[in-house]
Amino acid sequence: MAEGKFGTCINCMDGRCQEPIIEWMKKGFGLDYIDMITEAGADGIMGSRDPDMVKLIKNRVLVSTEKHGSDTIVLVGHGGCAGNPVSYEQHLSDIRKGMEVIRTWDLDVDIYGVWISDEDWKVETVASIERS
Repeated sequence: MAEGKFGTCINCMDGRCQEPIIEWMKKGFGLDYIDMITEAGADGIMGSRDPDMVKLIKNRVLVSTEKHGSDTIVLVGHGGCAGNPVSYEQHLSDIRKGMEVIRTWDLDVDIYGVWISDEDWKVETVASIERS
């Protein structure tokens, strides 16, 4: 197991989203490191249940949870997303659906869905699923 406390983030590849979510996760969850799993429009991928892409993301998440001991997973959607150019409402739906996909993986983790506004790059919690 790696030293330090890790969290896992499934995020868009958009560079504008990286620093805000890393800072938010470190501060909010007392984490030292964030394993960043990025794909263009990650919330849309997870929400659409694209089996091939979801499998790739899951494999990366398992490295984070099994090798780094991460017990927190955050799925990010953001404004101005070129990889998932849909309405705000559709992003929220994709985030919630994606969180449900993650829940089916039966990991002992807390799952959070967040939105990052492209107006001020602030992180806002959309929903959470805490482990039982």
